[in-house]
Amino acid sequence: MKLPSIAWANQDSPYLLQYREGFRLLCFEGALEESFKRYHAGVFLLRMRWALLVAAVLFLLFAGLDAFSLPETVRRQTLFIRLGLIVPILVVTWLATFIRNLRGYLQLISGGCSLACGLGIVGIIWVARVHDFPLPYEGIILATVFFYFLTGLRLPAAALCGWLTFLAYLLVEVSTGLPGAVLLYNLFFLATANVIGSVGCYFLEYATRQNFLAQGLLQDLAEKDALTGLFNRRAFGERAEAAWRQALRDKQTLALVMMDVDFFKRYNDHYGHSAGDAALRAVAQVVGQHARRPMDMVARYGGEEFVGLWYGLSEAAILAILEELRAEVEGLAIAHAKSEVAPVVTISLGVAWLAPQPHQSLADALRLADVALYLAKEQGRNRVIGKRPGNLAD
Repeated sequence: MKLPSIAWANQDSPYLLQYREGFRLLCFEGALEESFKRYHAGVFLLRMRWALLVAAVLFLLFAGLDAFSLPETVRRQTLFIRLGLIVPILVVTWLATFIRNLRGYLQLISGGCSLACGLGIVGIIWVARVHDFPLPYEGIILATVFFYFLTGLRLPAAALCGWLTFLAYLLVEVSTGLPGAVLLYNLFFLATANVIGSVGCYFLEYATRQNFLAQGLLQDLAEKDALTGLFNRRAFGERAEAAWRQALRDKQTLALVMMDVDFFKRYNDHYGHSAGDAALRAVAQVVGQHARRPMDMVARYGGEEFVGLWYGLSEAAILAILEELRAEVEGLAIAHAKSEVAPVVTISLGVAWLAPQPHQSLADALRLADVALYLAKEQGRNRVIGKRPGNLAD
């Protein structure tokens, strides 16, 4: 997927920052790498399942060929490796892809399965060499293609499987005395397959990482306010509704907060819109720093107004957080000559604190927070006012 135009993207978007920084070593910064791993597991899950099934079927077909063509001394041991070891490992790994709790470990599980397949093929070659049977080695090249392109393994895991299988094959052929000229050609072709596989897998993962950044940036464009980097009003509404339903199920408390920068129209008129935008970004950064937990969220509601939701906090705890937020905004010391409150930019906050009930709605709570914000302005601005629902449904 091609990255969308970044002209309208928030310049602090982690996806945009990572794109600009680059990722030639196939690694993102911090939490973005963990997000990519989850994305990769989801994107390649179906491919991994089909690859494991196809591999199991192919090993069964090869087992049928072995039963028909191999001498008795070789056949029994070869069938044991194929049917007693490799096929069960493939089936167990395939079943593991359906267990949600194992999704985060599929690279490790699938990598172990792939390596077992490669070493199993090497084991079959060793059995044939010990019994002086001319079994072709090309099955390892097929396994190498499987590692790099079919299993959904990322480059480090795929390369580890490919090159460990290469080394195991080398040890087997040296220990069984394969003629040097034949071994040289076999190793050359197998090494070439690994190099081609590594390069191809690199570009495949690079493209997957590009797609991940593009989708993340598109999501940012859809959900984030371009000026402040906070959620926009629509995204906040969707997420807040989900949080409301969860709080209702879990009998948790919510704090809905409406925030308004004091006398901001006068600020814009006096200092200009460019300075106004810079002031809003600075205030938004402070607001965002106080909503770091997974269920907390803040958004730009419109103009100079912000909205927030804090999950599962006591009334005293949320009032302390909001008072700290208010003080930090004032502490930015952004000059505001036209304010009637202070010589610097300040913010007023109204909070509705409640435990959601079946007869209540998110819209009710937001209206109550708006009432609290109105009271904060009426009482002099640059303050926090809290309201409880009382007869919220009336």
